[in-house]
Amino acid sequence: MKSFFVAIIFITSNIVVSQSQYRTTFSVKDSVIITVKQKDPFWKQTIAPAVFIGLSAVTWQADEDVRVIRNRYIPNFHNKLDNYMQYAPAVTAFTLNLSGVKGRNKLGRAAINWGGGMLIMGVLVNSIKYSARVMRPDGTSRSSFPSGHTATAFMNATFLHKEYAHVNPLYSILGYSMSSYTGISRSMNNRHWLSDILAGAGIGILSTELSYLIVDRFYKNKGDFFTSFDMKKELENPSFVSVKFGQSFYIDKLSSFGKLGLEGAIEGAYFFNRKWGIGAEVGFMHIPFEKETLDLLEWDGLPEDIMNPQMDIQSLGLSSLMVGGYYSKFVGKKFILQSKALAGIGVGIGGNIDILAEKKGNEERVEMDIPLMKYSINNTWIIGGGVSLTMMIAPTLGISLYADYKYTNPKAKISISNYYSDVKDKFLTDDHLPINALSGGLKVISFF
Repeated sequence: MKSFFVAIIFITSNIVVSQSQYRTTFSVKDSVIITVKQKDPFWKQTIAPAVFIGLSAVTWQADEDVRVIRNRYIPNFHNKLDNYMQYAPAVTAFTLNLSGVKGRNKLGRAAINWGGGMLIMGVLVNSIKYSARVMRPDGTSRSSFPSGHTATAFMNATFLHKEYAHVNPLYSILGYSMSSYTGISRSMNNRHWLSDILAGAGIGILSTELSYLIVDRFYKNKGDFFTSFDMKKELENPSFVSVKFGQSFYIDKLSSFGKLGLEGAIEGAYFFNRKWGIGAEVGFMHIPFEKETLDLLEWDGLPEDIMNPQMDIQSLGLSSLMVGGYYSKFVGKKFILQSKALAGIGVGIGGNIDILAEKKGNEERVEMDIPLMKYSINNTWIIGGGVSLTMMIAPTLGISLYADYKYTNPKAKISISNYYSDVKDKFLTDDHLPINALSGGLKVISFF
């Protein structure tokens, strides 16, 4: 059912691909007024929402993994700030307008654009939510897909971006940072799956873009104070802040590791000129274990009264802080190619491997959680690099495809639980655990 509605949204986000016309008026030597008809392909405005909605589809399989990570590290997290943060970008835009900061439109037209976006978003979200009827991760109701809070937040962030990005790109960074917090918080509060949040972000952006398309057609221009831009002139130095999410492929000799994991990071760089800069990345890698992990332990098995044993394996985690150099090259009018070489520190996150089983009783079976082993990863150095190709969808906003590589070689300690008295002295300690990871995915990048 969820796949059906994602397909409908994806088609809707790309249905208006014809080129809309608008009039641009400018003066020559303050005396001659010239009006020129230009073509503005609306399909370019659907790229960002289409990417988010596409990501919603491809991350269904990761929904459970993300919830496992959430339940492992912040099982009791609860915060109501997202209820208010979803509206913060719009409040910021109207406050700037009322304070006399000239944006894209006067107050009245800006309010019409915002109201139209809210109406479109509300219709899309609620019609899908109460038709798809996807159960929330906390089991409270069947209204999980898509996330209404995230849709509202990204609709408002896009409204702030449309009105004030040309004044200062920091307004866009602020708006999308607030909307990203709202989306992340919905997952941390255990109210939404990852795919719900990504679909909500796409719907929110699409709703604002559709509202501006309709209103601009009515007014026959792009805004009360709109002026066109040239990316190469506006973007003197490609300094940026970005949020990325993707999958990692692990090239390791140890059979205990799975092949695929998740990764995410916040990345930023300051460029001294159009080519060279320095930057940093704060990220997290989720590295799953395979079921064959038990083969490494050479344990003697479970007592005879234990039935239906199953593994409960907490994945290895590795957070990192890396700094280094960046290189950037403009490719045509809409694309930027970037590369980087980084080094820094990695902080390993250990965990437990337990056995969930049933124990025979006289009249009933009792569920048991039997500790098997625990592991810890020492802090270590980490090196890496990568490349990305960014397509600009606004003067300061782009969508990037990236491919990264990371290598680290920490020491690991694996110890057997005292539950097994005959093997409790067996352990693996100070063994190096080489981690080679190739990762790829998408990132939203904002230039300043």
